[in-house]
Amino acid sequence: MAAGTGKSGREVAEENVQALVAVLSGYGDRPLPRYNGELNRSKLAEECGFDRKVFQTNPRCAQLVREAEEADRTRHLDQLARAELAHEDKAKLDADRAALEAQNLRLMVENASLRAELERFRRMERLMTETGKLPS
Repeated sequence: MAAGTGKSGREVAEENVQALVAVLSGYGDRPLPRYNGELNRSKLAEECGFDRKVFQTNPRCAQLVREAEEADRTRHLDQLARAELAHEDKAKLDADRAALEAQNLRLMVENASLRAELERFRRMERLMTETGKLPS
C-alpha cells in the first residue's frame, strides 16, 4: 500500500503514468515547459499532480518523459535553431551589405577624384597646345 492513499504502489504508479500521458498529450503542438533550455520536470510534475521524484522512481514515467523531451527537442528546438540561423544569415547579409555600401562610397570618392584630375590634365593639354609651353 502507498502511504496514506489506500492504494497499492502499482495502482499509484499507473495513475501517475495516466496523469503524465494526459498532461503530455495536452501540450499538442506547444513546446514543453523549459527552464534555461532544459525540460522543466518540476512544472510537469506539478501539472500532473505528483512529486517530481516520480520521474526517478517510476520507470514508465521516466521513459515517457525521455521520449516526450526527445520529440519536443526535435520539433521545437530545431525551429529555434532554424530561427537563430536565419537571424545569423540576416546579420551576415546586413554586414555584407554594409561592406558593399562602404566600398561603393570609397569608389565614388575615388572616381570623383580621378575625374577632377582628368579635367586638370585636359586643361593642361589645351594650354600646352595653345602656347606650346608647360605651365609653371
